[in-house]
Amino acid sequence: MRKEKPTGKEIAEKSKKVKLKKEEAIESEKKGKKIKFTPAEIPPLNSIEELEDGLIIGTLENELEGDETKLPPGKHNIFVAKINGEWQGYAESDGEIKAEAVRVSFKRHYFGDQKAEKPKFHPEGWCVTICILRIWIFCVGEFKFCF
Repeated sequence: MRKEKPTGKEIAEKSKKVKLKKEEAIESEKKGKKIKFTPAEIPPLNSIEELEDGLIIGTLENELEGDETKLPPGKHNIFVAKINGEWQGYAESDGEIKAEAVRVSFKRHYFGDQKAEKPKFHPEGWCVTICILRIWIFCVGEFKFCF
């Protein structure tokens, strides 16, 4: 768990090492404008602390401002971390944090209870649910974040 939020520069540096799973990208529309989320390939984690320290879970491309935040249109790296006991999410582009997520949650699933699926987009609140921890065909950990 972190004590301080990340900097835009830190997120930008981490984004250089991220491989995106373009085949799992999802798109939606709101007010005639496109919103696209492309999940990142999550490297194997050795501990829950690695997850809590933070990682980029994908990119969000939006043609209009965030639903509940002032997230500007553009392409943003989405970074999540547990800071002082609370999950937080950040949208970064050009080395700057452009917005903080209004809600971030992490949910664990028991092995076999939840099949791993493509991310899901929820237009109200601009929320995305994404399975980030998989064992075989099952999801054992998912994030939901909202901008």
